[in-house]
Amino acid sequence: MSRSAHQKGTARGVFLVALVASGSALLGLSFLRGESLVELLARVITRFVVPVNALIMFGFAVIISLVAGVFLHYYLFELKDQLVYDSERASALARLLRAPDRSAQERVAETRRQLEDDQTLFGIVLRRFLAENGFAADRPGKVWQAIQDEEFDRVKRNLMYFSLASVLAPALGFLGTAVGMVAAFYEISQRDTVTPAALATSIQIALITTVIGLVVKTISMMLKTMVIHSIGRREDQLIGAYQRLFGR
Repeated sequence: MSRSAHQKGTARGVFLVALVASGSALLGLSFLRGESLVELLARVITRFVVPVNALIMFGFAVIISLVAGVFLHYYLFELKDQLVYDSERASALARLLRAPDRSAQERVAETRRQLEDDQTLFGIVLRRFLAENGFAADRPGKVWQAIQDEEFDRVKRNLMYFSLASVLAPALGFLGTAVGMVAAFYEISQRDTVTPAALATSIQIALITTVIGLVVKTISMMLKTMVIHSIGRREDQLIGAYQRLFGR
């Protein structure tokens, strides 16, 4: 048996053991206390509703901090104009590559030497383009586009955090609402009389987390759209630079 198959089998066994153990513990506890599983879980949720909601609000704070941090990271570092494309330096490199008083090998070698410390996206793409002898390719533009796509794929990796936030935020919101509703209706079931005002207050509190979750999701998707738009503009900028500077 291969190692991966053995690991999958072990993980499956641990999962089944944990499932049987937890199910047996719940059934045993329900039997000992003389109440149904639904009543038992409702009572436990009601008892811990305050710390659960506190954890959910802490989760919202973490998600908001993550989204804000990733957004600022893009605009302060990844997509900052000076780190993407320096038009003056690119023009100087283009003139060097076209210098008639040097051989092609000398021009490329000197350009690569000047690009050693260039950490802009344009510099990285051009350095890789020259290392792969892109000018000698049948379709240099295709080589440039492939390299550029790889570099921007690296830039786009942090977009996953916006998607993660847009999934987790409403999930946490619905969890908070579900927990709050269970607690509210359990409390109602334990009382002889319930006023409409008390019922409305309980439901109102339970729905707050859903509202927060949906707001955070909306903001996350808006920020992601803004970042994607900015990345697209810079991709077009590098393609335009290639076409203008190297006459392709």
